[in-house]
Amino acid sequence: MAGVEKIKEKILQDADSKANEILEKARLQAKETIEKANEKAAARVKEISQKSDYDTSEKKRIINSIVELEMRKDILATKQQLIEEVFDKVLEKLNNLEDSKYEQVIFDMLIASVESGEEVVVMSESGKKKLSADFIGKVNKALEAAGKKGKIKISDETRDISGGFILMGQGVEVNNSFEAIIRLHRDEIEPKVAEIFFRE
Repeated sequence: MAGVEKIKEKILQDADSKANEILEKARLQAKETIEKANEKAAARVKEISQKSDYDTSEKKRIINSIVELEMRKDILATKQQLIEEVFDKVLEKLNNLEDSKYEQVIFDMLIASVESGEEVVVMSESGKKKLSADFIGKVNKALEAAGKKGKIKISDETRDISGGFILMGQGVEVNNSFEAIIRLHRDEIEPKVAEIFFRE
């Protein structure tokens, strides 16, 4: 679907453009992570020293293992948090596109997802306000040019979605809200986002 591909592409573009900012944040958080890991390790050293008769080399090995494990856990949590921020920011940017760009995204998504040309489009109240008065006419004209019926309409009903739309037709409801699309394709996109952020 052309609209979905655009959203996926936007996520990766935003990830790339934010990489330096995110990496700087990651470096600061990594420093904090190491400091916390060292504090935890020091506490464990004290505990081990008080409770056991291990020799110095064994204590050192245990301490290093604890530090390494804690760092891995904290760094993974930090990475997940940063990636989560990216997806949140992309959703926010999509919902805050200027009206003409938002309308173009919705237009492309509708043309790609409409089957018969008689479906009903359900949107959020704020999403409907972003569309021009002749929007649905342009969509129907394009659908007719593509050999479909060109009789879709926007419902008076609204849904609690941040952006995008829900397409209803012949007893089937397809969730094309931005959040649903991002959620659906997140497993595919997330490794690419991580690769952009955490490349060496």
